[in-house]
Amino acid sequence: MRYLKSIVTVVFLSMAVLLVFDSCSTSKKTATRKGDASITANTPDYKRIKKEINTKGSEFYYPELLRRFEAADTTLTAEQIHYFYYGTATRPEFDPFQSEHVAYALLKEELKGDTLTEENWKQAAEIVEKYLDEDPTNLGFHIYKQNVYSELYGEESEEAYNAYIQVVMLYSAIASTGDGESQETAFHVICVSDEYALMRMFGLSPKSQALLEKKGRSYDRMDLEENEYGLEALYFDITVSFEAMNKMFGH
Repeated sequence: MRYLKSIVTVVFLSMAVLLVFDSCSTSKKTATRKGDASITANTPDYKRIKKEINTKGSEFYYPELLRRFEAADTTLTAEQIHYFYYGTATRPEFDPFQSEHVAYALLKEELKGDTLTEENWKQAAEIVEKYLDEDPTNLGFHIYKQNVYSELYGEESEEAYNAYIQVVMLYSAIASTGDGESQETAFHVICVSDEYALMRMFGLSPKSQALLEKKGRSYDRMDLEENEYGLEALYFDITVSFEAMNKMFGH
């Protein structure tokens, strides 16, 4: 389906996230030593994040960050966005393996065919909004929302613009942790689906996937098809997903 394959329909979205990527890349490769482990300076500190997002009065208090994110509040700082995205992984209701397939199937069914009506787009918006109520930091569904809102309300509408801002916020959080070019500078994601959403944003297609372990951390290496950036692979730190899975199964 043309709509779902063309994930990024507004050129300024790609340009904006590239600018965010460039601004983050100046500091992300700085490394420190702690015992035997080499870690990037922007590795999420989940212990600290969990404490701050659960502290009323903190600038990182999660309910307030969620409210401001949903309002596409552009006064949110990069650090607050970082705490919001990675703080989601510390919430009791967090499920990195929450299935998107049902919502995606409903969305695909609603938007099939060459002639779509306003009612189709309204129903699509409801599907996306309902899913994001349960999974507020899902990058892929925020991209879907931006596309749906552009069709329903117009590309220059406030609704589409706010949805675009939310996509940029989530991308900036992920980009703040690395450049994805190695295990040491891997992109930290809180669920595997965000890996694929990020790759789709830049028109990157994985040709193979390998699970790697290093010093107690888990990584996905995505070997890529030939692309305009000359990238052979991207690395994603998926440790938080594996830790959540082990907790679910009592390991």
